[in-house]
Amino acid sequence: MKNFVLDTNVILYSPNCLDTFEDNNIVIPSVVLEELDAFKRHYDPRGFAARQFSRQLDELRVKGDMTKGVQLQNGGKLFVRFYDEDIHLPRELEMAIARTASDNVILNVALSVMKESRLPTIVVSKDINVRIKANILGVDSEDYYHNKTVSDFQEDSGFVLVKGAYIDRLYQEKTLPVEGYRSDGKEFDPHPNDYFLLKNETDLNQSALVRYREDERGAGHLQLLGKQDDVFGIRPRNHKQRFLMDAILDEDIDLVFCMGIAGSGKTLVSLACALDMVLEEKFKRLIIARPIIPMGPDPGALPGSEIEKVRPWLQPIYDNLEFLVDNLANGYHGKGKDLHHGARDITLQYLFDAKLIEVQPLAYIRGRNVSNGIFMIDEAQNLTPHEIKTIITRAGENTKIILTGDIYQIDSPYMSPTDNGLAVASEKFRMSDDNISATLFLDKGERSRLATTAARIL
Repeated sequence: MKNFVLDTNVILYSPNCLDTFEDNNIVIPSVVLEELDAFKRHYDPRGFAARQFSRQLDELRVKGDMTKGVQLQNGGKLFVRFYDEDIHLPRELEMAIARTASDNVILNVALSVMKESRLPTIVVSKDINVRIKANILGVDSEDYYHNKTVSDFQEDSGFVLVKGAYIDRLYQEKTLPVEGYRSDGKEFDPHPNDYFLLKNETDLNQSALVRYREDERGAGHLQLLGKQDDVFGIRPRNHKQRFLMDAILDEDIDLVFCMGIAGSGKTLVSLACALDMVLEEKFKRLIIARPIIPMGPDPGALPGSEIEKVRPWLQPIYDNLEFLVDNLANGYHGKGKDLHHGARDITLQYLFDAKLIEVQPLAYIRGRNVSNGIFMIDEAQNLTPHEIKTIITRAGENTKIILTGDIYQIDSPYMSPTDNGLAVASEKFRMSDDNISATLFLDKGERSRLATTAARIL
């Protein structure tokens, strides 16, 4: 058994964290409750997490004295501890406590627990500086690991090697049982809706693009991707953009995760395919949202109406939509036929007035039930696993969800490429071996030579 002393940011990141420490002791410093009390007044994801955790504590407090320990369902115990006057921190840290530095109060509690208990005591925090200070004081510390992924999302063998005869048969029969091996020598172990580039093992110029599917009996096969028409004048510039188009346009795939470097086309390609499906009446509307997280210092309150205040945060979405509608007006239908709305006459304002498109801050989505539509979340790497779960569980009947983001450009100070909601959720769905989701990683920049080089070296 161990004693885990939790920082506030762990709770805000995962409000159900009490269920993840097995049969160990969980210590909540009282200053954490004070911080949660301040957060719960906010109507943002952190406020939601604070309120949810507070409700859990309210249910637990009737079971006993939390200062003496309350039994949890998983066999562990929950304690609430106060600042210990007998524990003296270094002078600099004591002075900071006088200025309401809650981190140092948490460290004081950890030292107090370590003094009284023979069990290992560990501070759990997503704040690097808290972990550093804990170690300086002789207290073990660690990040919250429960939701960390194990996949390397940029790991890509490049292609799968097969016999030339297999590719020939594939072009004739369109679907074949799985065959081949990865070019890096690792085992070829696909999951449903994984996409691959096949190459002839003796002639690398002969190739095929395929998707792995499983039938009702669990038997796997590789399915050849057919020719892809342009969508709103958007033509895939590389095979991974082609994979993304196939996943979004396939009505049997309900959930698409798209991670990629800056300039790889993940947002533009996703918007083009989603809007195309709405105009072809496969879905009633397209709802686009993104979290409002500033890059750099927060500029503060913006002037204007509610819509005018959030417009700057959503401007990248509007820019992409205007580009696609301009393509539509110029005759780039991509289907060889007019769409039923009269493609050339469609304007962006018409799409909004007809409620075929909605663009909103993510905070406005909570509580909605999205049915008969496509729900696209951009910059999803800035969301926690709990927030991603909240979004996906909003899906009603005939709903497709697209989550896009760059896991190496995270604006939140408490998340990393391995524990953000986009990465965690995509791995869990992929490893579940279901047939309703697909995960794509776009690793080639197409915006410009400069943007691609910057994404690689900076």
